Amino acid sequence: STMLPGTRSTVLILKKPPFTDLSRTAWYYGGVVYAYHNQLMSGVSSTKFSPNSAADRAMLVTILHRTAGKPAADGGVSFADVPGGKYYSAAVSWAAGEGIVTGSGSGNFNPTGKLTREQLAVVLYRYAQYKGRDVTQQTDLSGYRDAAQIAPYALEAMQWANAAGILNGSGDALLPGST
Repeated sequence: STMLPGTRSTVLILKKPPFTDLSRTAWYYGGVVYAYHNQLMSGVSSTKFSPNSAADRAMLVTILHRTAGKPAADGGVSFADVPGGKYYSAAVSWAAGEGIVTGSGSGNFNPTGKLTREQLAVVLYRYAQYKGRDVTQQTDLSGYRDAAQIAPYALEAMQWANAAGILNGSGDALLPGST
């Protein structure tokens, strides 16, 4: 970091991430730089970030675990399809123990399952609760043509995510099941 002349602010000088598939003019570029330099995301290889790929369930939980400072899991919850030693194993165990994720049924987590918009809303809603954030803000979603397609378990989280500006519609649709 460096001090700007005449200020008391510290400016962090960030090097360009090593990914060859990022455009500096893309809307997400600043977010990728932040996530990379704060060790929240590391890309799919040493040179590829794959910005246009759908995120999977393990990726989201890993990012949240890292954001929370990699807290230890209580060890009480496990899933048949989450073996030890994977990059996401500790994160899934922690998130399940905190009630941030509950799995996909039948004792599984489905770590490589593509994350839908409504699943994203639910996990972020539960994470916000875990962090003690106010999640009472809600939006009436009836104006969206596909509001009836939101799964009942995800409705409150989608109302919050929309009100908080986390998930917006695409025109007159929310696309809850899309990745």
